[in-house]
Amino acid sequence: MQKVDKKKLKMFFLFLGWCIFLLLVFSNGILAVEKEPLLRVGIFLNQNEVSIGAEGSFKIYNLKTKGLISEEKNKTVTLSPQEKGIKISGIGVYSGPLSIVPVGSTKITVIVGGQKYRYRGNIEVAINKKDKKRLEVINIVGIEEYLYGVLKREISPQWPMEVLKAQAIAARTYALFNMNKYADDGYNLCASTNSQAYGGVNHEDPLTNKAVDETRGLIMVYEGKPINAVYHSDSGGYTEDSENVWGNYVPYLRSVESKYEEAVDPPHHNWTYSITREDLTEKLNKEGYGIDLIKSIEPVEKTKTGRISKLALTPESGKVIYIKTSDFRNLVGPDLVRSALFTIDTPGRVSATITEELEVLPEDEENVTINEEVAEEEQEQQGSIKEILEQKEDWTIEELIELIKKKRESKEEEKQKKEQKMIEKKVISRKVDILDIPLSFSFTGRGNGHGVGMSQWGAYGMALQGYKYVDILKHYYQGINIIKYY
Repeated sequence: MQKVDKKKLKMFFLFLGWCIFLLLVFSNGILAVEKEPLLRVGIFLNQNEVSIGAEGSFKIYNLKTKGLISEEKNKTVTLSPQEKGIKISGIGVYSGPLSIVPVGSTKITVIVGGQKYRYRGNIEVAINKKDKKRLEVINIVGIEEYLYGVLKREISPQWPMEVLKAQAIAARTYALFNMNKYADDGYNLCASTNSQAYGGVNHEDPLTNKAVDETRGLIMVYEGKPINAVYHSDSGGYTEDSENVWGNYVPYLRSVESKYEEAVDPPHHNWTYSITREDLTEKLNKEGYGIDLIKSIEPVEKTKTGRISKLALTPESGKVIYIKTSDFRNLVGPDLVRSALFTIDTPGRVSATITEELEVLPEDEENVTINEEVAEEEQEQQGSIKEILEQKEDWTIEELIELIKKKRESKEEEKQKKEQKMIEKKVISRKVDILDIPLSFSFTGRGNGHGVGMSQWGAYGMALQGYKYVDILKHYYQGINIIKYY
């Protein structure tokens, strides 16, 4: 029997181990994470008090002392900030932060403003670092279960599965890229659209959960690193370069044509919005501009897609204010001025014709009219006698008197008719400017959202045309790869 060289055998297995390690690294592009990341999601911030409960058992721990405070079942407790820490109703005051941990499959319920919200994972309650009279409520949850509560808030579960998968990968990648966005505040992401809309168990759906499960651990990378996978509702025809919205060039966030929305008819693909100059000025002054009434808004910079990137606002004082369109949308309301792809119209003041009815002419106007008629009558009389004499040279005195009498009677009848008309109602029309109708600014646009990255309605249109989630993501995010991160 041949003797085994233990040293060579050891070297062989060491070499084999390194080969497997390198294979894992280079096949995935980056080293795979051993387990899915935990996220700290700020779900309710700056609260006066909050109630915590569950249909089942849960434990309350003091994270400062790491000691168990209480174990409850089918019960709700109210937490409020105190000078010495956090008060738990019916139990006591503890330095905190506090951790509420479910037992078994229990889901923790958080009650705020009378509304109940259920969450997977643990709940942490801490005193606000800046305001000691406020509480912060944080959900500690694995990223996959976090995505369960995101997808339905961001996209319809009834859309094609390829769209849902694309959205799941984009949302997962976005969460990983932005994990340190609110690190100084004690959490990774918030539950609003400042990060991604997150609603916990209340906003889960079997179809969106399936999309999360079937793409588990998949993310997008550019040159081996997770990307900032931003997305929006509707591109309006073209997505936008990142630097035209946020000022920084990102190689994978490039403008691309997106005509796919037209196949699905998004609800806000075309929109209009109007605001009075008084309301706009008030909004500007709330942000500290300190100006008088705005009289005009003009675009001063546009991108190649037609989006307005900068606006010039001119108040009555004449000192022009320049503002980025993204800031202007946030100031007015991004759900009102829905995109930067718009035109501006300024309706002017309105002129109107007013009709008045008068019983008689003004006194001075009546006197002038009568005097003018007396003078005209004298001239006509002289003209009539001259005409009579020119007709015949041998008029008798009786004939002349009779003719002149008839002329006078005829003129008297005409005068009476004119006087009668003068006392009848007379209609006068005059044009006036109505000055109390406020000026307003009207915006007419296309698309919905900032326009950078994936268009959700565009992705829907692509899926209807047979594109897969990989095609969708590689269309909207240029030069990326999709890898298994864990």
